[in-house]
Amino acid sequence: MPLHGIRVAALGVVSVLAACASGPNVASGSPAPSTSVSAAATSQPAGYRVLLTTSTISSSEVFLYDSASNAPQQLASLGAGPAPEAHFISSQKIAYVDSTNPMTARIMSVDLSTRASTIELAASGNVPAFAYSHDGASLAYLLHGSADGKATLHVRRGGQEKTLTLNAIPGRGVGRDDELRLEFAPDDKYLLMVDTFVGNQGQAPETGQFLVLRAADNTVAFLPPSGVSANATMATWARHSDRLYYRDQVGVRTWDAGTTSVGTLATALHWYDPAGSPDDGWLAFTDIDAQFVPRVRLYDLRHNQAIPTVAAARSHPIFVTADTIWYLEEQPCQSECLGGPSQPSGKVLAYSQKTKAESSLPFTDVHNLSQLAVLSR
Repeated sequence: MPLHGIRVAALGVVSVLAACASGPNVASGSPAPSTSVSAAATSQPAGYRVLLTTSTISSSEVFLYDSASNAPQQLASLGAGPAPEAHFISSQKIAYVDSTNPMTARIMSVDLSTRASTIELAASGNVPAFAYSHDGASLAYLLHGSADGKATLHVRRGGQEKTLTLNAIPGRGVGRDDELRLEFAPDDKYLLMVDTFVGNQGQAPETGQFLVLRAADNTVAFLPPSGVSANATMATWARHSDRLYYRDQVGVRTWDAGTTSVGTLATALHWYDPAGSPDDGWLAFTDIDAQFVPRVRLYDLRHNQAIPTVAAARSHPIFVTADTIWYLEEQPCQSECLGGPSQPSGKVLAYSQKTKAESSLPFTDVHNLSQLAVLSR
């Protein structure tokens, strides 16, 4: 059965893993990895791990790809449905959403040492996004489609749960501007929530949600200013400071925790999929040109300038190391597709800032890369 969606839902570059063995081996009798996931080795930094989530007509699976073993290892097998979101909680523990029951979503964790699974959460409705704090003590998740019809944000810590009611989002997954993101700040003091759909005509702030909460008491620390920032979206934290980057009608803006004002990084820059480098020197992003072709670019934070990568169509970059990014190859749509005339081909490529060249990775049917799951901090 050919795969119609593989998602690289979590990626970690952990230096300590390079000194370890390849991690737990696949147990005898475990299903073989899909043939759409090539096990060919490539030249990549030692000690990285990737979570692959696959979806076929009949089932969905979560695989761990460990660079030391060069082979996907199945962690979970679910029934038919969309590819589940999955993230690392730590280097030895992952979590994913099980939505096989249309009435209930479960967040499951898997211990990579024992392969034991645990139900962390069961909720009535759909959990389209979740995030664990870096210390693993807090769990934040979005809940859509509950019995009362309201969208809510939930934050759990120490046995206590805070619930915030959100505005309704009319439709999901209809274009590149549809953004769902939960992300804790590097020191876990703040939680970013982006739950937006911003169309070309979108001027009404009630169509989306964007806020930053203080993790200590779940009070609102930051809302983008009204007016030009009403449709703020496409945001990410710096990797080592409580600085937030996001996009609005002016361009790319910045907010530093504890301040009441916002700064402007680059005017007229309409970016997508922003991702910060481990050394906080660069931001990678997707830029869509006048012909609606997406291309990956880099923003040099030290010299305040944007530079290109390759000329070919690419999207959804994430940083693997300070000078290496992964991104998706894009290809022209064979028929109508959402978000423009191109869509991901399924191939993942690595780009080196040192050599200015790209190389292929052993994944052939990937359709999304998630910056939120990068484990290296």
